[in-house]
Amino acid sequence: MRAHSRLTRRLMASTLPAALLLLLPPAAGHTDPLIGKVMNSYGLPGAIDTPTAEMLPDATLGATINYSDMSRRNTLVFQALPRLTVALRYARIDSLQQNRGHIWDRSFDLRYQFLDEDTEGWRPAVAIGLQDFMGTGIYGAEYVVATKTINPRLRVSAGLGWGRLASVGSIGNLGDRPGPDENEGGKPNVDQWFRGDVAPFINATWMATDKLSLMAEYSGDNYACETGDRDNCSREAWVSDSDELKNRINLGFNYAIGQNYSIGGYVLGGKQFGLNLSVAMNPRQAAYPSGLEKAPAPVRPRVAQSADPDGWSGAWSADPTAQPAIQKALGDALAKEGQVLESMALDANRAEVRIRNNRYIQQAEAVGRTARLMTRALPPSVETLVITSSAGGVPTSSVTLRRSDVERLENSEAGQIAQASVMTSADPRPGNLVLTPELFPRFRWGLKPYVSTSMFDPDEPFRYELGAELTGEYEMTPGLILSGTIRQRVLGSTKQEAPGGMSVEEYEALDSDYDGNVPRVRSDGRMYAGNKSPTIPQLTLAWYAKPTPDVYTRVTVGLLERTFGGVSTEVLWWPSNSSLALGAELDRVRKRDFRDVFGFRDYEVTTGHVSAYYEFSNGITAQLDVGQYLAGDKGATVTLSREFANGWRVGAWVTKTDMSAEDFGEGSFDKGISVSIPLGWATGQPSMRMVGGDVRSLSRDGGSKLRVNGRLYEKVRDSQSGQMYQGWGRFWR
Repeated sequence: MRAHSRLTRRLMASTLPAALLLLLPPAAGHTDPLIGKVMNSYGLPGAIDTPTAEMLPDATLGATINYSDMSRRNTLVFQALPRLTVALRYARIDSLQQNRGHIWDRSFDLRYQFLDEDTEGWRPAVAIGLQDFMGTGIYGAEYVVATKTINPRLRVSAGLGWGRLASVGSIGNLGDRPGPDENEGGKPNVDQWFRGDVAPFINATWMATDKLSLMAEYSGDNYACETGDRDNCSREAWVSDSDELKNRINLGFNYAIGQNYSIGGYVLGGKQFGLNLSVAMNPRQAAYPSGLEKAPAPVRPRVAQSADPDGWSGAWSADPTAQPAIQKALGDALAKEGQVLESMALDANRAEVRIRNNRYIQQAEAVGRTARLMTRALPPSVETLVITSSAGGVPTSSVTLRRSDVERLENSEAGQIAQASVMTSADPRPGNLVLTPELFPRFRWGLKPYVSTSMFDPDEPFRYELGAELTGEYEMTPGLILSGTIRQRVLGSTKQEAPGGMSVEEYEALDSDYDGNVPRVRSDGRMYAGNKSPTIPQLTLAWYAKPTPDVYTRVTVGLLERTFGGVSTEVLWWPSNSSLALGAELDRVRKRDFRDVFGFRDYEVTTGHVSAYYEFSNGITAQLDVGQYLAGDKGATVTLSREFANGWRVGAWVTKTDMSAEDFGEGSFDKGISVSIPLGWATGQPSMRMVGGDVRSLSRDGGSKLRVNGRLYEKVRDSQSGQMYQGWGRFWR
């Protein structure tokens, strides 16, 4: 009966936030959430320590650094939806019980604004939040908060809090609140949600000027652990010896520096001082919204039939020198636009080109510029224009246009040419397409600096490595690509380290790569770091093909990533106009040697997944992978990401497998976030280069996937209908 009660509590606690998300829509007539301008010490919209019901502008990606004598909090926050805020925090808390004198702890937050403010009445905005809702729960709290705009410069918030927000001043109790579980780090602590003492909090923010905000609040957090109050601290390992607060009143200020930065200071309980720095970026607020790329060549309307009777009649198509000349001229013009004309088919009334986009983040811009150039290069009898996008040497989708529509709609909104176009899956058969002469084989190379980082090590939270990276790609024929990367470390704080307290030499001499029942597939990753001699992270031969209009295949062999080499195979079904894609991957890989770039160790495994992808109309993509991971464990990964028309992408994933919590270690399942920002968003210059990467809470062996480059979904998606039409506004750019 006790187990049943525990399960029931978990289900009810986890269902409450989901129910609010799904069943409490915003009030009719009030579609915009209440937006906040001040980030609190936890990195979310708020006052000083306490929350508000405010949101950030939709899609905002922000970061906060908070410092006080009692803690250091570094928070990454994302406004995932207009009313849903998510945050990842990495905090240092001083502790008398730790050899290093402090604890580094990860925490996650969620906040949802389920009721809008009535600007003409008295109804406030109302939000519900989970603070540090999984793991150790150092900052664990839940709250319901209401915020009301009293006048254009004054906002007041009041709410009820549980957990840390109810350390003192309790006005009631909603059952026992279990203490943190030492053995369940990284798990949602649903048994604690909205349980135990409940206490009120209140805060007010006054905009003294357009840049300066002053805040005052009453908080129920007495910082028991940080101030050495062992009787009220939920875990002995957190106890520190900072000065005890005098009261529950906190005062602070925040000063905006430009549009994206702010600095603030505060005093907690009349005793402890702190500093808050924050930055916020929004994909929709680029430094150069229209870009700085050179304007495209204008559409060239056809001359009257009487002025060029031979061109209009199509007689030119009988001349065997016509297509080569036209193909060369068009290819040269496209090259100036950062496009590669792979092949072309041409007759009296129809022209098809296969292009590879190497410059524009949105494929629609590449298609639009190609259409303009086709009107300038083709004889007037050609009315049908087919522009086929190519990725990895295989055709993906085809956009068919009437030339007369291109001429007629050049100065209209992009939506009109979208309605006049037809998009289909590209036919993989070459037909009468003619490869551009001397295009293949193609060789490209580049030399650039690289930066490699790792985070969340309690002994050294941030490690880095700087060096030079030489990349090369040799494309023998369309779809058959030999590529590789050589890196030379120059400097950095990363070094070669063995797990389990062993020396590097001892670990290298082991006959087995197992830690008990679990093979070390990621937990010994530092054995691959800190090499002073050149390394080869990747050296592969990949073959991409398209056996049917809706099916793509890939075979990759070689050194697939720094840790594994072998063979990776993949198949993807994805009609160009479908929101759903299905795929399967099967790999046979072996673990690479730590020092010898071409050597291998004994561990060998078969891994692979079946996958489903679904793209929603609002830029959100859901992905489900089910299969076997590198450590032999079986399970599933769920990934959610949001992408914007300018190429920004922010996502999160969670993986759960059949590996036991004991074997997995702290966390019990894998999770993390990814951020990808196009370089052109900041520079204004067209570029397909991206900056960013993954942030994962732990590097564990369970739930680890192969990191092979060139997976089909990422190769194909830019030219499928979802991405194409999301960026269609740049067709005429």
